[in-house]
Amino acid sequence: MNFSIAVELPQIVLINPTFVSQAAPSVQTLVKMISRHPAVVAIDQKLKASQSSVDLAKQKYKPEWGVTASYGYRDASPLGQPRSDLFSVGVSFDLPLFTENRQDQQLRAATSKKASVKTQRWLVLRRLIASYNSTRAQLLRLIERQKLFKQRLLPQMHDQAEASLTAYTNDDGDFAEVVRSRIAELNARIDALNIDVDIQKNIVQLNYFLIESNNQDSDLRASNKQNHNQTLTTQLATVNDKVSELGE
Repeated sequence: MNFSIAVELPQIVLINPTFVSQAAPSVQTLVKMISRHPAVVAIDQKLKASQSSVDLAKQKYKPEWGVTASYGYRDASPLGQPRSDLFSVGVSFDLPLFTENRQDQQLRAATSKKASVKTQRWLVLRRLIASYNSTRAQLLRLIERQKLFKQRLLPQMHDQAEASLTAYTNDDGDFAEVVRSRIAELNARIDALNIDVDIQKNIVQLNYFLIESNNQDSDLRASNKQNHNQTLTTQLATVNDKVSELGE
């Protein structure tokens, strides 16, 4: 089966490039951004539900009032004498006097659950921010290494390999040195390719941290996932081609 492989790696787009620039965002800005992450939003919904439980538990300290009304129709007596219908109205209330056994326990349970959800939210938010900072720092280091390879190392390795080949062609060099130079150049290109792939992986990871809880980013997430799979396929195919060239 014939198929073609892209020559260049796909470029995955950052959702918010300003959060990955050299100037690190402030803690307040980062917390505000990460707070819109779906994992945090889901905990916020649980926090609202726990607050409702606390409010309901507090309501049980108040008296409960009740009003009842009834109407009864009465037919004539067996002797044929008419009888009046009945209508009654009643008012009742429940006054909580001893709250230690019920109301206090329910309020403490609801308050403890709310505190637990708050702690869970803080831990998730802290974990996401820490992972974001680590991934961001790694991406910046990879970008610096990418520049170093493209601007200095790869051109130098290529020039050295060409010089070795020229010297061998002019009977002024060793064939083994030509092979070593070509292998060193090939290894440097493979290392540069791995750096490019790692950069794309880190961009995908940063997009996960900076994504918001809405439906507007669904298409972008699907596109990034597809591009990520294409990246891995391209990497494998390129490495195999380079190994084949080395074998020849």
